[in-house]
Order: sequence, then C-alpha cells, then structure tokens
Amino acid sequence: MSSNATVLQWERQWSEPRLLRRVRPDVAVARSRLQLAETNVLRAKREAAAGDHDASLIFAEQALINAADALLARDGYGVGSHVARFGYPRLPAVYVSERHLIDEIRSSRNTAQYDASGGVRPALASY
Repeated sequence: MSSNATVLQWERQWSEPRLLRRVRPDVAVARSRLQLAETNVLRAKREAAAGDHDASLIFAEQALINAADALLARDGYGVGSHVARFGYPRLPAVYVSERHLIDEIRSSRNTAQYDASGGVRPALASY
C-alpha cells in the first residue's frame, strides 16, 4: 500500500470531526511544536536527574505528542485523539516499532498524573 493510500485509510478510520480535522498545513506551527518537543525532552532529563520519575515521564510523553503534532501540523491535520495521533502513518518508524513502550509510557503517565504519584519505574523514566 502506498504512503498516500495508508494516509487516506487513516483519515477514513478517524474521520469523526472531534478526532480528526483537516487544517491548513503550517510549517511554522510544525517548527514550534518540534521546539516544544525538544524543550520537553530537556525537562524530562532534568526531572529524571533530580529523581522525580513521575514528572520525567509526563514530560517525555508530552515530547512524543509534540513531535507527532509537528508532523501532523506540517501535513495539515489537527488530531484530538492520542490513538489517532500515534497511528498517523507518516510518523517515524519508531512510533510503530516501539508501540508497546509508548503504550507503557502513556499508561504509567496517566497513573502518575491522575491517580497516584511515585509509581513510575526509574528505568522507564530514564529509558
């Protein structure tokens, strides 16, 4: 299946307006989101070094979102779902090859952010 065909299939899968919308492709927004991803990676490293593994993982997961959103903005999409976002076919292959790790990061981040602190494994936060 060609790249364009996989993107069209992805669009059809997530066509509900609250999940996926077409927007004007915007390189400036893409650059801004990529810069934010880089900032959040630095934040994650700082928090890991300080021993706050919850905060480290929260920032690391946000960096994954920011980087994906940079590509989506570049290509003219706005996405309101993490599942749709991380399923975008034009993301780097690491988003697919490390899907299990990303799911573990998201699950642990949800627990740390919404349920209880102190549960993030240090090895996961410093991965």
